[in-house]
Formats: sequence, structure tokens, C-alpha cells
Amino acid sequence: MKKLFILSLALLACACTDTKDDSNEQAELSWGTDSLCIENPIALGEDLSYQIEVRLDTLAGESELAKSLAAVLRDSVLHKPGCATVRETMAAFADSIEAEWKTELAERYEPESEYNEMLQYYHTVEGSPAEGGNDSILSYQATTDCYLGGAHGSYYVRYFNFNKKSGKLLNISDIVPADKEMLVLMAMEEQLCEDWDAKDLADLQEKTGITMLGNLYLTNNFLLRGDSIEFLFNQYEIAPYAAGLISVTLPKP
Repeated sequence: MKKLFILSLALLACACTDTKDDSNEQAELSWGTDSLCIENPIALGEDLSYQIEVRLDTLAGESELAKSLAAVLRDSVLHKPGCATVRETMAAFADSIEAEWKTELAERYEPESEYNEMLQYYHTVEGSPAEGGNDSILSYQATTDCYLGGAHGSYYVRYFNFNKKSGKLLNISDIVPADKEMLVLMAMEEQLCEDWDAKDLADLQEKTGITMLGNLYLTNNFLLRGDSIEFLFNQYEIAPYAAGLISVTLPKP
């Protein structure tokens, strides 16, 4: 039997971080959580099932910050533009995945097959305020964990940073001035070599696979942490899957 749960929970006066010196503006943000979970059997009478789960923290109200966050969740996290609300976006996201899976799993499923475990798909998306930013910036983390068949699943993390007052989604160009881009790239290379005990970039690539699939660049996937900035590269962006998530933290320019 199909199970579908949607929950909206308002959490008033919830701060974005656990620090004790949060500003009044940060403490007044009103958070809620929208959740959806679908779990269906792959075939009638079977215990195996596919699962789609989405849990996103959202901001209440009609502020520019709340609207900007909702737009990012709709367009960049769930990739379903055109929906009016986050709940509608979540439902459209789940419906499209389920429709695709039903056809694929029905075609590949064979009763009594020893490979049916490989058809037990799942797709989980979670989003919440990240422990970063500062009094003027809200940092948000979205995580996707999924298995769609094959040798392994996929796991990736994306950071989004917003100006609290204007609601603007910040790009790395808003943080790193153009005249400091090369200096930051050089610092990124040096820090990664230090982190992995590599003598140079060629040695780093040989030891870790970093830059095997692409050069280092100033990614928009970054998280502000006080006076530092963390850059995050997901699987296959600049290195093979086995390298995992690649993180490098530098002093903020």
C-alpha cells in the first residue's frame, strides 16, 4: 500500500546556528519543516521497496529572504521550476521520480532473481540552516543521498548563502574580489597539498585523484565560517568517485 506523509511544523524564533551570540535579526527567523515520504513495493507481495524522502527547512513569511530560499529549493535543489510552493515542488519532484522508477523497475524486476536487491532504489533530499554565515548572511545546506542501481549510490552536498536583509543569493564573486581570484586559487592548491601531504599539484593528483577530472576553480558551493570560507567539490567535479567530497578551508579574503 502506498504511504504518503506531508508534515509542516512551524518552529518560531529558531536561530540558524548554535552559537550564543546570535543577533536579534538571526534569532527572529521563523523556521518550519516540510516533509514528504513515499515508500512503495517494487512488486506486489514483495518486501523490497523503493523510497523517496524529502525534508526541507523553510522560512515562514513573505520576506525577500524567505522567497529567495524557496526559489532556490524549487529551482536548484528539487529542479522543478514553476511550482507555487515548496510543498507543491516536493510533490512534483516525487511524482516525476516515481513515474520513472515504476516503468524501469517493472521492466527489470524478475521474481526470485538474486539481483532484485539492486532494484531497491532510494532518493533522499534534506535541507537545513548550516552552521556558518554571520549576522548578515544565512547559510543553508542541501544534501542528496540516492541509489539508482549500479555499483554504488551518490551523495552530494550543496551550500547556499543569502544576504539576510536583501534576500540575495550570493555568488563567490560577491565574496572574492576579481583581483584576488588567482591568489585564492593558489591558496586553495597550497592548502590541499598541505592537507594531503603532497609536494605539488601533480603529487596531489597521484595520491588523491584531485584535478584528475577538472581543474580547481572558485566554486559557488562554499560555506562561510566566521573569518574563513570552505569550498566544497562533490563527486566527479574535479576527481573520481573514490575521492569522495573534497573540502578545502581558507581564510576569508
